[in-house]
Amino acid sequence: MPFSKLKTIGFTDDDVKVYELLVRFGETRKEDLMKRAKLPEEDFDGAVSHLLSYGAIEEAGNKIFPVSPKAFLQKYYIVKETDSELRLADLKNRVEELKQILEPIYSEKRLGVRLDEMWRLIDGLPAMEVETVKVISRAREEICILAEQFSWFNKVREELITALGRRVSVKVLLLLDGEVVKDRVEEMRQMGIEVRHAKCEWRHTRYTIADTKEMVYLIWAQKSKSSKIYYRPRYTDNQGMVSVFMDSFQLLWEKAEPFP
Repeated sequence: MPFSKLKTIGFTDDDVKVYELLVRFGETRKEDLMKRAKLPEEDFDGAVSHLLSYGAIEEAGNKIFPVSPKAFLQKYYIVKETDSELRLADLKNRVEELKQILEPIYSEKRLGVRLDEMWRLIDGLPAMEVETVKVISRAREEICILAEQFSWFNKVREELITALGRRVSVKVLLLLDGEVVKDRVEEMRQMGIEVRHAKCEWRHTRYTIADTKEMVYLIWAQKSKSSKIYYRPRYTDNQGMVSVFMDSFQLLWEKAEPFP
């Protein structure tokens, strides 16, 4: 029977029986419909409740009447689709949470080190700027910065001045040159900051290192030149991680040229 196919989308046998009777006989009093269905009252009430929640039937006083299959099935689909999206979103959150909990344990057992001991995630660029100020404030010997054009210079300017007052050496490598950085470079020079233009291929990293002990950095990924850029700032005081970035900075610094 055609109505039995409703079971393929979650209807019970009782749901199908009640809906089919309503379609065949039309608007019916509730007690008459229960007699036709030949169902126990509890089972009948359960089927009516299901059908009402699906939007397959409607009630008016003591009478029940069917809703067009086209109308209620479309509504049923939308409700189920929304429910599936919510469940998938919840599943995604749970999966991400589990990854963060279990991956460090796996890494520790297999590699002898926990990932959360190698770095700490920072929630966005504003928070990265705040963390950078903190790192600069703790420097006692040297600060090394790799930036594209150092557009966030004003946000760390005062802390850099204070660091220079402590006789901390400050080195800044910029990936860009020309008019876009000319005034900023001149101001840094007047402050006593060493500034050079990194003569190298484009770098997908930005970082600030203090005393070769700690750093704030980000690495971004892009599938193609036109696709979205993905990145997540991080902080680390893991000496292995810091030394890798510091070696890179020193190599770039040696190859870099002073600004004219």
